[in-house]
Amino acid sequence: MTLARAELERHDWDGISCGCGKAAAHLLPSLEVILAGGASGAVRSLDDHVLVQSVLMPPAPAVCAVVMAHLADGLPAAQELEVLWLLLALVAGEVDGDSVEDSLQMRCEQTVRDGLWLVYRAYLDAHSPAAKGYADDVLDIVEWDPARLAHYRSR
Repeated sequence: MTLARAELERHDWDGISCGCGKAAAHLLPSLEVILAGGASGAVRSLDDHVLVQSVLMPPAPAVCAVVMAHLADGLPAAQELEVLWLLLALVAGEVDGDSVEDSLQMRCEQTVRDGLWLVYRAYLDAHSPAAKGYADDVLDIVEWDPARLAHYRSR
């Protein structure tokens, strides 16, 4: 069993309200495709469900945890651009005080901080400048130690 699979199974997707108004369980096929190594269409299919434009929706923290576990399992090179884009969208997402709990962004940021070294690994091992840029942008948001970030950027 992979970490991402265990994390996916840990969440009550039927109990999470999706951005489209349904239960978030309907996101599972897209998340399964991502975990199986597919990315582009599956990641983009999360639009209007996990994020509506750039506003985070209730499934965001659970999806963020699955993405971080997927990074821990070892991100296939073919996925890195899309998955790092998704991670950035989750930590940079906005909150809409009228429709979304304010803690969604904080919960995503904390999840990424808890696995900070995984983002550094993605940054150092990036296969493209765009993927490295996404990882760098994530680190800009979540890293609390600017000296450490500067050190890794100099590598």
